[in-house]
Amino acid sequence: MTTSKTRGEGSPRSRAAAGRTKASALALGAIAAACSSSGGGGGGDASTLVIGIQSEALGSNVDRAHVVTRVNGATHSDETLAIPPGGPSPFPHEVRIEAPNGDASAKVDVSVDVMGTDGHGDGALILTRLASSTFVPGQTRLLRLDLDSRCILAPPGGTGGPACTAPQTCQAGRCADDTVLPSDLEPYGPSWAVDAPDICRPASHGAPEVLVGTGQTDYAPVTDGQTLQPELGPQKGHHLWVAVRMRNLKQSGSSTTITGVQPGTNVAIPPTSFVFTFNADEGGYCKLFGLRYQLDNGGIDYKQFLGKPLDLTVTVHDSLGETSAATAHVQVAPTVLGE
Repeated sequence: MTTSKTRGEGSPRSRAAAGRTKASALALGAIAAACSSSGGGGGGDASTLVIGIQSEALGSNVDRAHVVTRVNGATHSDETLAIPPGGPSPFPHEVRIEAPNGDASAKVDVSVDVMGTDGHGDGALILTRLASSTFVPGQTRLLRLDLDSRCILAPPGGTGGPACTAPQTCQAGRCADDTVLPSDLEPYGPSWAVDAPDICRPASHGAPEVLVGTGQTDYAPVTDGQTLQPELGPQKGHHLWVAVRMRNLKQSGSSTTITGVQPGTNVAIPPTSFVFTFNADEGGYCKLFGLRYQLDNGGIDYKQFLGKPLDLTVTVHDSLGETSAATAHVQVAPTVLGE
C-alpha cells in the first residue's frame, strides 16, 4: 500500500450568527489585529498566550461583551465589544499576551461578561465565561473560549443556563472548572477560528493519514494482493465494499473519493465521492465503512475487472483544505456474489 499527502489552504465555514464570516479576515490578519488591539506582540522564542473568543448566535437581546484579561492579578486588557443586532459580530476576537519577563508560570485569568438589552433588564448580565491558565515555555498557544447559548442565564421567571460560582464557569450548558492546563492549550495558528479540534483532528495533531480497507459493517485492513469479492447490488450494479481509516483530518464535511485503475491496461473506473461524517476508531483514527464502489460506474463493462488486479485509491479532502490519499493493490475475484 502506498500513501501520499498534500497540504492546502484552509477555507472558512459559515457561522450561525451574522458576522461569522469575519473569521476569514481574521485568518489572514490575525497577528496584526491582535497586536493592535491588545498592545502585545511576540515572536521568536517568547512564551505567548492568545485568547481566542468565539460566539454562536446568542439571540437578539444581546448588547455588548466586556472582556478582561489579568496576568498575576494585574489587569492586562479591558475591552467592551459592541454586539449590534443584525450587525457585524465582534467575534472571533483575539487578545495576545506575552509572559511577563519571560515567566511562563505566570497565571492568566480571562472573564467575558455578556450584557443583554431587554427581557433580563437593560444592561443586565446574561452570560459569563471564565478561563484560567498559564503559558507554555517558548511557544505560542491558543486558549479558546466559546460563548454558548446554552449558558445564557434564565430571565426572571424563565429558564436558562446554570448560574455557576467562580472558579466554576458554564461550558456547554454545565458548570465546570475554569482551569485549562497548559497541556490542553491548542497550538496557535491564524486560522484557529475555523479550525476547532475534533476527535479525528485533535489540537496537537500530526500529518494527515489515510488507510484503505474493506468492509460493509466495519473497517477491516487489506493486504497487498488481497482478493476482494464483488457483489451484485440492489440496483443491479456490481460493487466492491470499501472502507477507510484516517486521522488528522476533519471529522465532518470531509469528502472521501474512491478511484480505481487496472494496472497494465490503465483502464480507469470513474471516481465515486461521499461526504459522510467519520466515526471514532481506536488508536486516534476515525473510520468509514460500507462504501459501495461500482466496477460498472459510469456504465463501463465490469467484466473486464473480474479475476484481475486493481489499484484502489482513496483520497480524503477536508474543509480546511487538508488532503491525504492511500492506494491498495488488490485482486478482484473472478465471480460476482449474488449473480
